[in-house]
Amino acid sequence: MTTAGTRIRIYSAMSVDGYIATEDGGVGWLDQFSGDTGYEEFFKEIHTVVMGRTTYEQVRGFDCPWPYANKRTVILTTKNLIDLPDDLTTLFSGNVRDLVADLRKTATTGDVWLVGGRVVTQAFLDAGLVDEIELYVMPVLLNRGIRMFSPSEDTPNVLCNLRLKECKAFPHGVVKLVYNRADVS
Repeated sequence: MTTAGTRIRIYSAMSVDGYIATEDGGVGWLDQFSGDTGYEEFFKEIHTVVMGRTTYEQVRGFDCPWPYANKRTVILTTKNLIDLPDDLTTLFSGNVRDLVADLRKTATTGDVWLVGGRVVTQAFLDAGLVDEIELYVMPVLLNRGIRMFSPSEDTPNVLCNLRLKECKAFPHGVVKLVYNRADVS
């Protein structure tokens, strides 16, 4: 359900067979695909990042500074986390519809990026709140791991048609696919 202004966006890499990580949550397999695919341009359009606790803890475990400095960060969790990276980082445990209503009201510029993981992404998809899906299909088969999309018992049994907005192949075999919901103009 697109509204003027702030869009809720998924931006993610996945293997050809639909995995975003190995069984242990590892993403090192992505390192072989270096090169500019437009991340910097995408990131400039983002005001807020939303992620689950597991993704948050994984990112905090990387050997680098907090990559979302100067962006509002919302961590979906029922646990009380301490030592948050900055004053722009908050915790949320509630209905994602309420969160989106708040984000659309308070994000004066820029979009919302659903960083992950799959449970967070699926909750937003199930609620019909995702405006755009930008996928980078990596030329590799992981054969097992954590799936990009993983319907739950709450996932509606309803068809959701998408409209292809962009398709671009990169020299290293990566394919960029950008979709919007077909029922939204």
